[in-house]
Amino acid sequence: MAIKAPSLQSDYSLIFSGDDALKLPEDEAEREHALTVARDTGRWDDLLVPGAKPTIFDVRPLTGSDFAHILGESHRLGWIALEECAYALRLALRKVTNLGEFKVEPVDEGGRSMASTNIINAIYATGGGRAIVLELGHAVIRKAQNSPSPK
Repeated sequence: MAIKAPSLQSDYSLIFSGDDALKLPEDEAEREHALTVARDTGRWDDLLVPGAKPTIFDVRPLTGSDFAHILGESHRLGWIALEECAYALRLALRKVTNLGEFKVEPVDEGGRSMASTNIINAIYATGGGRAIVLELGHAVIRKAQNSPSPK
């Protein structure tokens, strides 16, 4: 299992906060802090249950063009948060580890390479479903919002 450190230029890994392989503090503020530190540093080891294997989502940083496209489509089509997050996650997602037999299948939509909806549907079918898409999609959007565009 390889968890990739965060990067402004390269792929990085995300893990859903509700993953059974994580042991997080009970206190909400401590929990959020632990997740923020792990996502910002790529150091997940202290949060993993010994021997457990989390579902790892390898994503790429969104470009400025991708970010602007998400905002434009959301405004034009009246998307709700779940739609924005699913679209952002599809644009960023490169690989998923430990989600059964499901693989990320890239497709071209409007000249943009992104994961097919099959992987999003597979995520929806898990116990965390929409919460996973919302949390990870928001993480991808936040990174794009607060970072320079990758080369």
